[in-house]
Amino acid sequence: MATITFNKFDLGIDLRKSAAVSDANRLREMKNAYVTTGLATAKRPGFVKIATLEAGTQGLSAALGKLHTFYGGAEEITHANPLFKANRLVCAEEVTDDITNETSHAAVHKAVTDVHYADVFNGCLYVSAQHGDVCRHHYLEEDGITQVTDAACPHTRTAIKSASKIFSISPDGSTVRYSKTGDPTVWTEKDDAGFLPTGLNAMGNREANALGLYRGNLVVLMRDGAQVWMVDPDPTAMSLVETVENVGSSYPQSLATVAGDLYFLSDFGFRSITTQQLVARLDDLDIGSPVDMLVRPCLKALKGTPKAVYFYGTGQYLCAIDRQMFVYSVSRTSKIAAWSRYELPFTVDAMDELDGVLYLRSGDDVYKLDEEAHTDDGKEYEVILELPYMNFKTPGVLKRVYGVDLVMQGECYFSMGFDVRNFEAVTDEVRVAGNTYGGGLIPLEVAGTEFAPRFRNVTDQPFQLDALTIYYEPLGVL
Repeated sequence: MATITFNKFDLGIDLRKSAAVSDANRLREMKNAYVTTGLATAKRPGFVKIATLEAGTQGLSAALGKLHTFYGGAEEITHANPLFKANRLVCAEEVTDDITNETSHAAVHKAVTDVHYADVFNGCLYVSAQHGDVCRHHYLEEDGITQVTDAACPHTRTAIKSASKIFSISPDGSTVRYSKTGDPTVWTEKDDAGFLPTGLNAMGNREANALGLYRGNLVVLMRDGAQVWMVDPDPTAMSLVETVENVGSSYPQSLATVAGDLYFLSDFGFRSITTQQLVARLDDLDIGSPVDMLVRPCLKALKGTPKAVYFYGTGQYLCAIDRQMFVYSVSRTSKIAAWSRYELPFTVDAMDELDGVLYLRSGDDVYKLDEEAHTDDGKEYEVILELPYMNFKTPGVLKRVYGVDLVMQGECYFSMGFDVRNFEAVTDEVRVAGNTYGGGLIPLEVAGTEFAPRFRNVTDQPFQLDALTIYYEPLGVL
């Protein structure tokens, strides 16, 4: 009798190698689960609906102890739930007095159809919002008109705060404009504002698509390249630090800073900009290559806007693409860098973290990711774990498997694939509950040269897989 034990799942999903030659800790599937800091695999937390908001608002942004939403209509909207605050965005229209020929701005109420960016600047919210077919920047410093009326304000979707300024891509994408230091409503050059000539310094595509922050510097991403700019309250101190070729993004809301590095979604999968510590050189890193085969079909069928956040509560980069959420669990202490994926019961319109809790908005419904919940608002979801085909370090040798033992919390249905040439060649499922060591092995009869263990859980209880032991007998070379 021979045995083999698998107790490390630290690499998560990794499809770079074929199923027949991949390592045991590189899973073929990890659906609705993630890698824990103990290198086990656990069922993801459930999504719990906490509110259905009053109709008419868009967005969800955590700031000043509240979850903020935005609207543009003339009628005031107030949320009954004190966790939320609805903010009115009032557009401006330039009017000219027929007698004095002087110009002023009149308030115009335009419905908010989307929110691209929101952050706190000097204690007030700065917002980039979509009003139908036009985008407008707003600064909620006082009642009345909130739109930034400076003619030099770019009023584009992408914006970011750094060096006591707001930076935003110009309408044609050839420059990145920035506001006056300490005053995001002033964008004229004579008032300490100006622009970065990003298009002039581009190696390929000149049109900027996204903005991010990397170690205190501003990162400007084109579709096929990136530029790192040192930014400063003093415009004369700004300069181009470095360019990174052949890595970029077309998805501005997919950017997130993770442990000092910048993660984002490119046209071909997830990538990052990081520093090689020994040589202090900026490099692009294809952190997403293990799941490129899963991500690219999602991008081809994309219907909505990919949205990402770094969730400090779990140390995970989360990116929602329609009804799929790709999850990158990162822990330098535990040496974890693992991909998994969540299937969502709804599309994500916005998400943000407040006081260590992740909130997601879909339509007027708001959910939270609740570690105590193991269903999606009462509905059970399926967890699937699938290991690659493994030959137990004896390739080409026929083996007879006759039993397994599992160390786990909860229950699952266990089966085993036994022919890598036919993925449908799988044993019948066996229901297993709890830790089976010491209680007699779980009988499972199957023969083959390589085997792929599979686990499936559909309950309203926690589930965590810690280890698998397979008992088998070598039968000789086939």
